[in-house]
Order: sequence, then structure tokens, then C-alpha cells
Amino acid sequence: MYVEVPSAPIAPDATPPSGWMAQQIQRFKVTLAEAEEERLRRERGEPAAATGLWRKFLGRIAEAIAEQRLLWYLRNQTRVTLQHPDLMTGEAAIAELRREFAKDVGRHRRWMVIDGIATLITGPLFFFVPGPNVISWYFTFRTIAHFLSWRGARKGLTEIVWNAEPCGPLAAIGPALALPPLDRRHRLDELSASLGLKHLTGFVERMANAAEVASQKRR
Repeated sequence: MYVEVPSAPIAPDATPPSGWMAQQIQRFKVTLAEAEEERLRRERGEPAAATGLWRKFLGRIAEAIAEQRLLWYLRNQTRVTLQHPDLMTGEAAIAELRREFAKDVGRHRRWMVIDGIATLITGPLFFFVPGPNVISWYFTFRTIAHFLSWRGARKGLTEIVWNAEPCGPLAAIGPALALPPLDRRHRLDELSASLGLKHLTGFVERMANAAEVASQKRR
């Protein structure tokens, strides 16, 4: 499942948020904005603003944004249209969607707990290390991200009203993955343009690569 929504600019708070959780949520939003800006810099061919470990950190965040944006977005929705390949029925598409959400609820809840524990450990562990505690913030970010994804998946599974809508170009994505790399990229770019989705190509290729790695591990 995939969605593209405009990135809302993060305006600085008039007054600093009070409380540890409020501060972390605000920091989470600012970090999202910085990661998105770094991604746009790469797409424009401009040099990265971040360096060293922070640059790698922002790269990982950009990947998390692409993969979890849909679940974050669903937290504030009540009715959503699901576009699906026209080779399957709307009922089958919604059934597949619910199976994915059921998996997401368990997966993000599990990682939310694991990363929360890692945050509690790395915070005090690296407190006296000079400079920003990037490692602890990385796990804090992951904890918040998985919490938001868990809430979105739970709402998508139990509360949102879904409307299924067939979409012809989506059926061509599967065959495109069987093409040689350059031809596949070109075909996916064509499909992305026809659907009005600027970043669909990168998302599909990341998901296909992850599926291939998982398949090789099972062999």
C-alpha cells in the first residue's frame, strides 16, 4: 500500500513545548522536515547539508517516512478510497488490505516496545559522550514512528470506511518488475507519471528488493 501526500512545513512553536513527551514529538516533526529536505536535495542533485552520522541517520529516516507515511496519514482519516489493480475485485483488494493492517498492528506494536527499551538504555548510556546523543535519538525517533504507525494501522483495520476503486495502470507494475533493471526503471517511471505519483518508482523498487532479500533468506 502506498500514498503520497504533501509535506506540511514545520513552523517553530511560539513557546517551547512543556513536558518530555511534547518536546520529543516536536523534535520528531522537525527531524521529519529535515529528512525530507535532505531527500529533495538528493533528487535535485544538490550537495547534502548534513554530514557524518547525522547524514546517515537522516537517510534512514527518509526511508521510514516513505514506508510508514500511509499509516501516519490514516490516523486522521475516516473514509478512504483504495485504488487497486483491475485484475482483482474490490472485495479481494479490501480483504488483502485488512490482512496487511492486521500484520502491521502486531509488527509496529512489537517494535515500538523494543525501540522504547533501547531508548531507555541508550539515553543514560551515552549521556556523557560529547556531542548530540544521535544513537539515543535514533531509537526515540523509531519508538515514536512505530507508535504512530501502530495507531494508523489499528484505525485502518477497525474504524475507517474503505471504498475500492479499480485502476488499470497498477496492474502493469507486476510485469514491469520482470524487466531488466534499466527497462524496469523506465517503465516504472512511465507508470508513476501516469498515476501522478512522483516517488512511486523508488518505493516499488525498495519493496521489490526487500521481498527478494526475504525470499533468499527463506531458501
